[in-house]
Amino acid sequence: MLITSGFNSGIFKRWLALTLTGWLAYVLARALWTTIVLGTPFFDWQWYLACLLLVLSLPIRIFFRLRRNRALNLILALLGLWLIFGYNGFGYVRRLTAESHPPVPISFWAFSDFRQTPENVLRDLSDAGSVIYLDVPGRPFEGERGRALADGLRRLNEHDIDVYLAPTASNFLSTPTRQEWIENVWAAAEFVEREGLTNVRGVIGDAEHPLRVPFDILGLERAQVEATTDDLASLLANVPRRYPDLRIGVTTNWPQLVDGMDGDDDLAVTLSSPVDPPDGWAFVNLMTYSSYLPSAWRAYYVYLLETQMAHRYPDAEVSHLIGIVGYGFPWEPLLDFDDLVRDARLSRALGVCEIAVFQLDGALQVFGEDFVRRLIESVNCDSCAPVLVPFSRPASLVVYGIAIVDAVLDLRGWGGVLWIVFSAWLISRQKSEASAKFLPPTKASLLDVIANSTLDER
Repeated sequence: MLITSGFNSGIFKRWLALTLTGWLAYVLARALWTTIVLGTPFFDWQWYLACLLLVLSLPIRIFFRLRRNRALNLILALLGLWLIFGYNGFGYVRRLTAESHPPVPISFWAFSDFRQTPENVLRDLSDAGSVIYLDVPGRPFEGERGRALADGLRRLNEHDIDVYLAPTASNFLSTPTRQEWIENVWAAAEFVEREGLTNVRGVIGDAEHPLRVPFDILGLERAQVEATTDDLASLLANVPRRYPDLRIGVTTNWPQLVDGMDGDDDLAVTLSSPVDPPDGWAFVNLMTYSSYLPSAWRAYYVYLLETQMAHRYPDAEVSHLIGIVGYGFPWEPLLDFDDLVRDARLSRALGVCEIAVFQLDGALQVFGEDFVRRLIESVNCDSCAPVLVPFSRPASLVVYGIAIVDAVLDLRGWGGVLWIVFSAWLISRQKSEASAKFLPPTKASLLDVIANSTLDER
């Protein structure tokens, strides 16, 4: 009984090891494919290839009992050296020149109504051709709040400053609040037409995972996500018919945008925030907030995200929301002026069509009323210093990790289940072959043994 129990325990461990290794190999390979397709440089993704090869070699060594195979051990040693020396991307530093591209349009996210904004700030915004993305919480389109908002927008119009309204919902643009946000968009469009606000060019939605809502790891709310996608598609089709001059765009985080690379919406379901309705948005904006990362990681993080966005949406109008330089949530870290200039110059050097800075009100308080002018002069200069982008493996791991999470979510489907079944079948075959070596002799074979022994005695 003990021998059988030990034998079965060993079989279970081998099955579990094979199953987990197969899953891990799939996850790493799928994430590697995503990374390569998105244009990640070779000096970066080569390291993940070494990780994948190492993972694949381990089950071969264990499953086929090749622990003392010299060739395989040599390969493992070489992979280990590859991982050590290739970790830092061979010390690669990319040198980019901002003036190799034309000046980048610099816009600003804002929260004030601009009735009290100093004239010199408005002149700087006007001279730069900046666009304002104006956060309008709730539905401030009626009564005193509506009149105040209209007066602020008209003041911006006097300075030829265009605006995109950002109507909010109680918990971002997400599955639980989709109807609320859609109603606010219609209310904003009616407000713009009623007030004759010709400088309001459209609306933008802030699509994020809703606060205080658990991640839907098991995909239980997939039907709600699909309904949200359909409702957004209907909105994008109907608003332009009634208000042909208004454009509808979205700003969101990298997980929601990279989600569709593998042909599904796993991350959107998990985050309860789909952002890929049929026919798409008029423009797409990525929240490229380097302030969340340590200083040494930031340049490569911005470089990687902006490069990958160009591959993800090659035909779309794509911009980047950089910062943070003004107050957001209490826990959000802020960039200093020099780091903001570096991120903006890097964006210009990569040919980004527009950057927006988050956010104007706080930046004016921190950096002074000449903030807009100084930023634009520092970024769109004729002879800017080159932008150095030192490789950062931790920043790369942040982005690669998102692709890994997306691949892990694939295991909830039939592929993950089939690998469990295949692993069990393969182990059971090995068990049968191993058992055959220890089977007791059959009756016929016993007679043969007796006969042979009798002949030997004679």
